[in-house]
Amino acid sequence: MTNALARALGWAAAAAIIAGALALRLPRLDRRPMHGDEANQAVRTGLLLDQGFYHYDPADHHGPTLYFAAWPFCRATAHSFAETTEWNYRLVPVVFSLFTLLLMLGLGSHASGYGLFANRAGLYSAALLTAVSPAMTYYSRFFIQESMLLTFLTGMLLCAVRYVATRNTPPATRNRKPSSRTWFWAAGFGAFAGLAAATKETAVLSFAAAAVALAAACGFSRLRRAWCTRDALVAVGAAALVAVLFYSSFFTYPRGVYDALFSTFQTYHTRATAVPEHQHPWNFYFKIIFWFKYGRGPVWSEAGLLLPAALAVGLSLLPVRQQGASGDETRTRRRWVRFLSVYTLALTALYSAIPYKTPWCALSFLHGFVLLAGAGVGACWTACSRTDAKQTATAFAPLRLCGKLLVVLCVAALAWRHAAQACRACFKMPVDPRNPYVYAHTGSDAMNLVSEIERAARQAEGNDTLIALAVPTPDTWPLPWYLRKYRNVGYWTRVADIPAELQPTVVVAAADQGDAADERFGRGKRASFFGIRPGVLLNLFVPEK
Repeated sequence: MTNALARALGWAAAAAIIAGALALRLPRLDRRPMHGDEANQAVRTGLLLDQGFYHYDPADHHGPTLYFAAWPFCRATAHSFAETTEWNYRLVPVVFSLFTLLLMLGLGSHASGYGLFANRAGLYSAALLTAVSPAMTYYSRFFIQESMLLTFLTGMLLCAVRYVATRNTPPATRNRKPSSRTWFWAAGFGAFAGLAAATKETAVLSFAAAAVALAAACGFSRLRRAWCTRDALVAVGAAALVAVLFYSSFFTYPRGVYDALFSTFQTYHTRATAVPEHQHPWNFYFKIIFWFKYGRGPVWSEAGLLLPAALAVGLSLLPVRQQGASGDETRTRRRWVRFLSVYTLALTALYSAIPYKTPWCALSFLHGFVLLAGAGVGACWTACSRTDAKQTATAFAPLRLCGKLLVVLCVAALAWRHAAQACRACFKMPVDPRNPYVYAHTGSDAMNLVSEIERAARQAEGNDTLIALAVPTPDTWPLPWYLRKYRNVGYWTRVADIPAELQPTVVVAAADQGDAADERFGRGKRASFFGIRPGVLLNLFVPEK
């Protein structure tokens, strides 16, 4: 096969993977009700849209990159928060999930041979399994930080792989000084690290796992020999500059940097240990990703990743017998697999040990399993391509061809199974509790509540209708999103807190505030109950028809 044909097939494979990813991510983005966390993030973006600035709040929000990234998507079709739709926000994680795939395509065999994957088969298998992963697909349609965080972590890995490849490439091959290009990849690594830190505070867990994995894969003596102070300073400087840029709202709010450094730890320490409704056993993520079945519902599993991943890990522990450049390339690649192995296991252990758990947090370490699975597929492909010097190449050609065909069929079967689960999760059961990725999600009954409010508002003053909510703050979500077009909406935690002079047309009260709301506002109004999400009931009082 000529190089031109190989490149053409590679571009065709990459285009097919991107197209498949879009086919799973783009359709019906606005059909699923807004999750409470999505609504919370959208309202924060709305403040940026309407007020023109954003200030980092460490108490109940993550890093600011999501809001700034959403700004152009919203401004493209809307002039204010009230005019935005689900598409404006959910396109953001869709686009970043595609960026992740594009970055992954750079993890393949570098021109020098020092890439992460031994061949294109491993690279495209990893990209394909990322594109069709049911967990990654489902949450890439969520307006939350996880898809962006995964993009930036992948960018860090890409820059690290290219940095090592550049360092290992002989100067004669590059026609440059030994380290003339390393600063570029060091700066890229730092920039992606800064973006990850400014996206979600849990990025520090990935940084910690990466540090442990680097020491385990390379050893301290090799790291000392490879240390370059200039490149380290470039990486740290780029990371600090990018993080400060976002946390300070582009140098307009210095307090944001202080809060990110000194106020965040206590907030997330409290959240990780003292929020009982989100505390789960250590195996919570394993059940969701590798085997889940609720009642008579279907089985969900991405356990098929484990076998090729284990193969890659096992091969990375074997000694390398080749000498010369090919041996150096193999040793470097195996160190990367060992790095990914320790990183994935360490990150999985960290997330599993923290009592506070939400299923979307699993994406960071799930991607590690996907990359390892791709490396395992690449190893199988290499084994099927190797010729025995003692025999003629044609003698084993049919056997090698059958081996490659088997590898292709296994990857295709695994991808097909994952894609079927992704379709089921996104389009058939997007809010069904039998879907493992559905977590504290807004139920369909909440949309009935919204419809009743809209009907009452149309019969009253339209968007100027006075609406009062007496609901504890966590239970109001996602109503602030669905009430964004109404100009006279008030939020209180108890009915007694609503000012006496107010006579709202529509009243929404928590279940334990129903009697107080009925006594004060119930005359001439019809009362009804709605379940906004599992375990949360709200009372609605609207004028009689």
